Amino acid sequence: MNNKYKHSKKMAAGIIALSVLVASPVYAADTVTKTSATSSTTTAFTDVSSDHWAIKHITKLAALGIIQGVDKGKFSPDTQVSRQDVVIMAIRMMGLENEALKNKSETILPVTVDSYAKPYIAYAFDKGLITVDEEADTNGSGSAGSKASGSDNAKSKTAWGSSPASREWVCKLVIRAIDKQDLADKKSADSSIFQDAKDMSSWAVGYINAAVSLEIVNGVDDNNFDPKGNVTRAQMATFLSRADKELTTHSERVAIGYMMDLKDRKITVMDKQGKTSEYTLASDTVFYKGDSRIPSSDIKETNEVYVIQDRGTASYIELTNDTEQMETYEGTLEQLYVSKMMVSVSQGGTEDLKDLAENVTVTDSDGRGLSLSSIPVGSIIQLKRNLLIPNSKYSKIVVKQVPISKTSEGTIVSIDADQNTITFLEKTSGENESFPISVKLAVTLPGNATGDLSKLRVGDIVSYDIKNNQITGVKVSKQADIGSAVEGTLTSVSDDKKILTINKPDNTLGAFYIDDNAVVSIDGLGTAGFFDLELGDKLKLDLVNEKVVKVTVTSRGVTQLSFARIVNYDAENKLLTVTDENGTPYAYKMTETTGISYWDAPMNLDDFTSKFTKTKGTKVDLKVSKDKVVSIKYAKDAEGAVSQVNASTGQITIRTAGGQNVTFGITASVPVETLAIANATISDVKIGDNIVGSLNRDQDTIMSIAIKKTAVYKTQITDNKERQVSVKDSSGGKLTFVIDNNDKILNPGKATHSFEDIAIDEYMKVAYTGKKLESVELLTANRGKVTAVDTASGTITVQDYTAGVQTITVGKQFSVNIGGAASADLASVKVNDRVEVVKGDQTIITVAAASKRKVQAYDSVLNLMQLKAGVSGDKTTYTLYSKAYLHQGASAVAAGSFAENDDVTIYVLDDKIYEMEK
Repeated sequence: MNNKYKHSKKMAAGIIALSVLVASPVYAADTVTKTSATSSTTTAFTDVSSDHWAIKHITKLAALGIIQGVDKGKFSPDTQVSRQDVVIMAIRMMGLENEALKNKSETILPVTVDSYAKPYIAYAFDKGLITVDEEADTNGSGSAGSKASGSDNAKSKTAWGSSPASREWVCKLVIRAIDKQDLADKKSADSSIFQDAKDMSSWAVGYINAAVSLEIVNGVDDNNFDPKGNVTRAQMATFLSRADKELTTHSERVAIGYMMDLKDRKITVMDKQGKTSEYTLASDTVFYKGDSRIPSSDIKETNEVYVIQDRGTASYIELTNDTEQMETYEGTLEQLYVSKMMVSVSQGGTEDLKDLAENVTVTDSDGRGLSLSSIPVGSIIQLKRNLLIPNSKYSKIVVKQVPISKTSEGTIVSIDADQNTITFLEKTSGENESFPISVKLAVTLPGNATGDLSKLRVGDIVSYDIKNNQITGVKVSKQADIGSAVEGTLTSVSDDKKILTINKPDNTLGAFYIDDNAVVSIDGLGTAGFFDLELGDKLKLDLVNEKVVKVTVTSRGVTQLSFARIVNYDAENKLLTVTDENGTPYAYKMTETTGISYWDAPMNLDDFTSKFTKTKGTKVDLKVSKDKVVSIKYAKDAEGAVSQVNASTGQITIRTAGGQNVTFGITASVPVETLAIANATISDVKIGDNIVGSLNRDQDTIMSIAIKKTAVYKTQITDNKERQVSVKDSSGGKLTFVIDNNDKILNPGKATHSFEDIAIDEYMKVAYTGKKLESVELLTANRGKVTAVDTASGTITVQDYTAGVQTITVGKQFSVNIGGAASADLASVKVNDRVEVVKGDQTIITVAAASKRKVQAYDSVLNLMQLKAGVSGDKTTYTLYSKAYLHQGASAVAAGSFAENDDVTIYVLDDKIYEMEK
């Protein structure tokens, strides 16, 4: 650990509590002489506020009788503590005060101490907490001499006992008090983590290292330890409080065990040997978990607790482990037998009879008490049985839900076949609710078709009937989009292109309707359609709700041959012979369906000879499938990815889509255009850039270059009047462009595709060549809470901020971004994560960063939420996303309703708050 703290009572409690060294036992002689191990202690020191950073530790040690106050009920937390008082406190913490007091006050000591401390110091010398060699004065003056290896202030004239204790000396004493001398000896050979290790006494290194490893002590400012620094009373309280956990034996005041009962101002604790004890709670009894005060209701039966009591009255109780040692059984109440103290509960269609304890308690889900006989049959109940008591009966019943009969609308969130339940997101309340499924469940699909449970999907929008707490009917008004895939060999496509039939791998036929917007993908053919499919093609069909939305040909592709030279064309046999850039010859068949283009002008096959073969060695771009020419065009442009560019030699090499490397000449001043750079030159063309180069008539020199790019961007600014958009990519690169007409805007699945559809903080896929904008495709981003992740089917279910639920198929090409790191593991997304899912060429899932914060203020003019600084220098000012989901429970709230010191959870994406919960 490498936490730091400052010696200042103004420092935030969180930092100090993690970093201070120690706390103080006693104050002065007149205080200590009035103290005994059995005297009652008060924790209400007038100079220690309830939010003091050390309040827990001061309270704890006061309850243990280890520390007391000074005059008039004060604790004086910032006063230095003396060596003799540190010794006294260590002995008290060890539970050895009565033994120490058996020593006579006339005992002759090798050091000078106040009279009240003599019995303790004598006992400490006797037990080896301190030694004569380390502490005794060699000149008889009572202050530690020059040869004292473990002393402080070696030449001080102050009496040994009343001189201030240093941080390194206190480390030594407390490590010995908790019997960790062996650990200190082992750690003495380790180097120190602190920058001021040179200032440590040689004997102290092992003790300091041991205290650090036990998380009892840390450093101070700038990773220093300040070994010779003095210790305050508040620091000493903290040190001893932390060290207490390492004791093998505790004070008689301490009881450690499991909470068995907490009611009527009494707590019953069972230790690990099975012995139970009951303690009365005082009006000022405090309850802690960690460094935080908690209400007594946070402590549940069988939780581990640490109790400090005095003569049967508990003043301090700490929850040390909130794991419940309880068996839980949940189901539907079928029958209640009060006279026999038994209940019949059904779970998954099976009934069980359960025995109840005579003192069984019954509460509702909010903890309000109920009578056993008042539980209605049909209620969903949770039975709890204490596993620490052999053969115990169920002693707690929580009524989670009384029988409900109603009809509601909502969305299916989950279907649990094992538990035989369905969870709905109820439309009106915005809350999830789960019910068992009736054996007589009736399912109605869209169009009033009859279905069954297997036809229901997560994300379906439904109305549902509940009768006596069971789902009796579900009517689907809109089915969720569920994706699937199937493979096979094409056997037919109907003339109207509405039905496609394949022969599946199991030799069964499958006929599927074709969606109106279905696409065909043939590798190498960018504009493929259903007319390009051939019988016998091996296909992969992507289905949504059993309709074909995409056909991918897997058995063949379209090969591209760029800058091939025409050797010969046999018009009679329609046979074209060409050579590639290496002189390798190829022969292909031309057909009436071959697409032919000469200087971007389409033509038919009859005109091919006159245009393409009149000049010997004309260069053409071909797309071929097997032995047929799919398309051929005059090579007026060089298009591909730059693999080499050398302006000094006047050459550029590009790799074409067909995998060929072709070299062209360029001039030093060749014009270069790109939307990304205003006045680009050849130096802005980088290896890997996709370009389109305009060729000269000889087809060997590039006369101008247009950089071609397609990328996903996030919208930053829109100007409706100028139709101008500013965007940025994932690396922060920015781009500004004008969309001159709506035909360049693609808005898949939406009724409109206009400039006004472009929204701030939404995503788009932008394609441009040079300074020419080709297209802007608006991408749909789903944002909300994850309710399910299915890695097997590759789906993620998201409850979005408008209370809708969608199941999203992420496909094989996806990435998960968490905290700036990318992952290809869908399992890294967890239920209840807040995510943003963007589907482009690949699906990008970004998990929002979540943190608990306190509100400072909201600036409505700048739309800024200001938060209070945390302990680790967290960012304090955030812009709110334009559609940010601000809520308290299921209720949406306005940004202005967040007030100073409100506790909130924020979810941040791209440095903006997308969700904020009170």
